[in-house]
Amino acid sequence: MVGLELVRIGTSLVPIRTICQTMPRARNPASPALPPAHDAWLSVVKAYHLCDQVLTQRLAALGLKLSEHEVLVNLLLHPGATQQQLAAHSFTAKSVMSALVGKLEQAGWLRREPDASDARAWRLHLTDAGDTLARRALAVQAEVVQRMTAASSPAELRDLQRQMDAGSTALRAMLDAS
Repeated sequence: MVGLELVRIGTSLVPIRTICQTMPRARNPASPALPPAHDAWLSVVKAYHLCDQVLTQRLAALGLKLSEHEVLVNLLLHPGATQQQLAAHSFTAKSVMSALVGKLEQAGWLRREPDASDARAWRLHLTDAGDTLARRALAVQAEVVQRMTAASSPAELRDLQRQMDAGSTALRAMLDAS
């Protein structure tokens, strides 16, 4: 969720947020036909970006950035993770994780401990202050997710999860094939 995603429209690169917020629903009849999944895809992208904006806004009130939230909450859920494991769980590039961990360590929210079985690795743990902040951040996330999904039944949410998992599998296969 870090960065500004762009999509090419003609020769221009346009932020996806702009498209989701400003494009009219009616299409020019002379435009090329779009696959039926196009509107569903735009709805997913719009929800993703709105969720990102709401979380960013709410976490700022705690003094946190979204990437910091990801690290703290994932350490709350996976104490003792390595930086590599944390990068995978946090949707954060490995190249960014080292600096982020250093920043959170300086803030007093996490500590590094040597891995007993691998002298090259460090295990990461929340400090008491980090644990408290992670729990507050997780409560913010839970509220946003609850509000976002309140209109859906548990069965609909399971269906949505299956559909998104299938989509993720297809996209992963496309990445792996290139």
